[in-house]
Amino acid sequence: MKSEIPITPSAPPPSLDELLNSAVVLNWDAITQSSMPGRVRVEYHIGADGALEQLKLWSSAREYWSLICEYSAHLSWSDGPRFCNGYHSRSLSRLLQSIMMYSHSCSPHTNGTLEVAPPTADEVEAAKLRVSETFQPTAGSRPQARR
Repeated sequence: MKSEIPITPSAPPPSLDELLNSAVVLNWDAITQSSMPGRVRVEYHIGADGALEQLKLWSSAREYWSLICEYSAHLSWSDGPRFCNGYHSRSLSRLLQSIMMYSHSCSPHTNGTLEVAPPTADEVEAAKLRVSETFQPTAGSRPQARR
């Protein structure tokens, strides 16, 4: 008698917005320099080839927006995000580099914006799981690379 292994459907891959949100949540303390609760805005552009081409992160407290970092896939830039205004996070830099290479389903020539509020403990745990499952695949599976 042949036993069959049940196949469980895998969760759909996270969207680009979910990954960018997770990057901000996991690096919240490093990119919010104020003890006041603020927000972080992520702005991005998808290029003609459908790849994430440009990314900017902004921090806000008291209605003033301050640039945290910007990242461009153009070769003239450094090989990672360029931090501004006293902000810096090595772990955010590495995660953004992975996200820039992530295969997503965004349409070419589009812009996106999202705002992230101070995360709850549950949101931090969900972000950890999302990033872990996306960029540290289990044995036998392959990471999603840009095509």
